[in-house]
Amino acid sequence: MEKEHSLGQGETQTSLKAIAQVLHEFQIEDAILSDHAPVLRIQISEAQFAHALQIREVLVERIKPFGYRFVALDLDEL
Repeated sequence: MEKEHSLGQGETQTSLKAIAQVLHEFQIEDAILSDHAPVLRIQISEAQFAHALQIREVLVERIKPFGYRFVALDLDEL
């Protein structure tokens, strides 16, 4: 079983900034990131939702190393 990594507050802020940069690289802008360790919740606009789903495997691959076991897209509007 994979060991979960608990993020400290400073480490969480650094990780969230880096994750925001990853999203920016894939033209996903103005995302709201919420740390619910071990879950990262990502809120994006409806217009960007389909794009995020198309690249979800890459996003998960890039985000999990920051210490999250699960990456979730929020279905609610921004």
